This record gives sequence, C-alpha cells and structure tokens, in this order.
Amino acid sequence: MKKIKVSAPGKLHLLGEHVVVYGKPAMITAVDKRCFVEIYPRKNTPAGEKKIEISSSNLKVSKIVSEKEIIAKTKDAQAKWETYIKTNDIALLKSITSDSLDFTIIVIGEALKCLKKSLSGGFKLSIKSDIPIGSGMGSSAAVAVSVAGAIYLLFHKALDKAIVNEIAYSAEQKKHGMPSGGDNSASCFGGLVWYRKEAAELKIIQPISFSLSKKLASNFSIIQTGTPNETTGEMVGMVRALYQKDTVNIDSIFTSQEKLVRELLPAIKNENESELIRIIKEGERNLEVLGVVSDFAKSIIKKIEKLGGAAKICGGGGVKKGTGVLLIYHANKNQIRAIANSYKLPYLQVSLGVGGLREENE
Repeated sequence: MKKIKVSAPGKLHLLGEHVVVYGKPAMITAVDKRCFVEIYPRKNTPAGEKKIEISSSNLKVSKIVSEKEIIAKTKDAQAKWETYIKTNDIALLKSITSDSLDFTIIVIGEALKCLKKSLSGGFKLSIKSDIPIGSGMGSSAAVAVSVAGAIYLLFHKALDKAIVNEIAYSAEQKKHGMPSGGDNSASCFGGLVWYRKEAAELKIIQPISFSLSKKLASNFSIIQTGTPNETTGEMVGMVRALYQKDTVNIDSIFTSQEKLVRELLPAIKNENESELIRIIKEGERNLEVLGVVSDFAKSIIKKIEKLGGAAKICGGGGVKKGTGVLLIYHANKNQIRAIANSYKLPYLQVSLGVGGLREENE
C-alpha cells in the first residue's frame, strides 16, 4: 500500500460561535496550527488482516482495532447520539467518546460508511497535532478532517473536500452533539469561511474571496486561559437549555450576533480598525449573556479593553475558569504579553486565513 500523509488546520471563530447552531451565520478562520495524519503499512501483518493500529503522539496512546470493531463502535455511537438528540443527556453524549481513541475510530467508521468501502488489509494510522486540546481552536475538527482525508485517499487519488467535510461533520456530531459544522468546514476548506446552516440538509459554506490585510492580521494574538472543565457538547447543551427556558430574550441575542457578523465583513474588507474593535467587543458581551464566558476570562478581557483593544472567547467557552483561547486584537504585543504573564498564561501570535486540508508531499 502507498504511504499517505495529510494535514488540516485548527480554526478560530472571528464571530458567530453558538448562534451558528441556530441558523445564524458565523465567520471562521483557519489558523497556522495543524493536525498531521499518516497512514503506512504495518510490518509482519498477515495478508487480509483488517486491523488498524492507531496511535496519537499527543495523547501518548495506541490501540489496534479490527474493521469489525470499528463498524460496531460507529453503529453504537450513532444509536447513542440519536438518543441524546431526544433527551439532551450530556452524560450519554460524553460516553460515546469516553476512551481517548474512540473519536478517531468513529471518524474511520463514518468514512467507511460514507464511501461504502471495506478495508483490503491492515495499516498504521498515526496522529500528531500542533493544536492545543480544549482551547476553542477546533482540535477535534482538525482530527476529524485529517483522518477522514487520509481514509479517503486510501480509495481515491485526489481529495474531494466536500465529501471529506461531510464525513468529518458526522463524526463531530458524536463528540459534540449538535455542532454547527463550522469548525470542520474551516479546517477542511481553509482561509476565511462564511458558514450558515439553513437546515440539516442545507449548509452554506462560502470561502470569502478576500482575507485579512497585513495591517489587521498583524494585530491579532491569543492568550490560552486553560482547558475548560466543560466540554463543547456540554456548553452547547447549556445554551440550548437557556434558549428553551427564555426563548424571546435569547433569540434577540442571536439576532444581535447575526447583525455583528454581517458588519464584520465590510470592516475587514475596508480595514476599518475601530469598527473591528467595536464588533469584537459587542460580540463578546453577547457571549457573556449566553453564559459561556467565565469570570476569570472576563477579568482578562476587561484589562485588554482598558488598553483600547478587544478580546473574545473562541469556541464553546467555559463556566468555572478556563475558556480555551481568547482571540485578541491590539497593536501593542508587549502590553498583551504582559497581561498574559501577570496571569501566568501562555501568549501566542497566530497567522489567520491559512490553507485547509492538504496532502503532504515529502
């Protein structure tokens, strides 16, 4: 068999997380942290043995699974997920991927199911990622896209990103419950992506023809506030419960976020810095109303705003302390680094709008 190597980037929400689940638009950007997946032959494997040795260097785990086990796991995940949709039972959702490599196994199973293919033999599949886990940077989406892309290339000569994206989304559902599909779309297609889910069967995924100017892009950075105690699925479920309890008021927040996302497009295109800062600040306030920003994160955001900048959570957020990464816009990197240092938190400069899923040629 041929050796296959692919990679897919992480992502950051410029704006629109959570509300995108309810049919509102989001603007998402791919970032320069990537997940790499390799497929290569297993040594001394009996002919026709349909077993995959999966390993993750980040998680420091490995496991050998048969095709039969993969199919069974994927069917069980589908059944549990369908029950979760009816009951909003977070514990049931978390049980689907309770083992560290369950999610990868489900991605493989979803790929085989979608492609209507069967393995001809066994192989090794290794995962190595630069994307911090639980940071709001789409680490699971990048795993889903890169693993699905690698499996796709087992049976085809070139990547079909639309198909790979659908496989990744099916797997993401089993981990996050009711994700929008925006994370995997940004990872798969790269660049700046306008995403809107009109219905379960209709998603608008529009790569934006322009990107962030060098002037604006150079002023973005991130602070890692720590991995949330809550999963993305739990946070989505919390917003879902809040929406069901107070539909009118929460719907007004959703509408406000949609307006801000639409205003973000011309702000970026016209390099309007003051408008960009206003939009990020107002968008963050809406996220705070949804209850997905911890007091710890709010304290950092307020300090950045006092310096004339703007900051917001990215992704699911968190309640107790850590919320993953904060996306920050401020021209003075030293001032932002000093804030991060005062909390003893990692500070990183990032490149936004990078390329999506790709085959790596070595």
